[in-house]
Amino acid sequence: MKAMRWSTLLLLTLLVGCNMSGCGRGIFNKEPFVDAKKDAQGRSILLDTPRMWAEFTETVDMRVASEMRGGKPPGVRTWNEHWVDQIKTLDDGGQENALKYISYIIESRRRAGLPELEQ
Repeated sequence: MKAMRWSTLLLLTLLVGCNMSGCGRGIFNKEPFVDAKKDAQGRSILLDTPRMWAEFTETVDMRVASEMRGGKPPGVRTWNEHWVDQIKTLDDGGQENALKYISYIIESRRRAGLPELEQ
């Protein structure tokens, strides 16, 4: 019984300490998953913040690398379809500064020597 109480106390101390010390985003993180706002019609718009840009470029870079290695795109479609869908989603008004994000996709693929996208 005493050992169980000590184990529980040790676990609680570890969890609280990790959260207070900033391990990762913390266990009790209240930060939203994405940076977004609502427009006048109530639609969510992804904001162009440093955090969102960093996550976007990291994802694009990983996917371009996968495409270069001959990996499969997310889902059961071609890389062309994947990128065209991504661009359409960005261009639909759900992303602040969409052209910046679209240009990054196109330029990253060009730098990697991948074929131009076919609409």
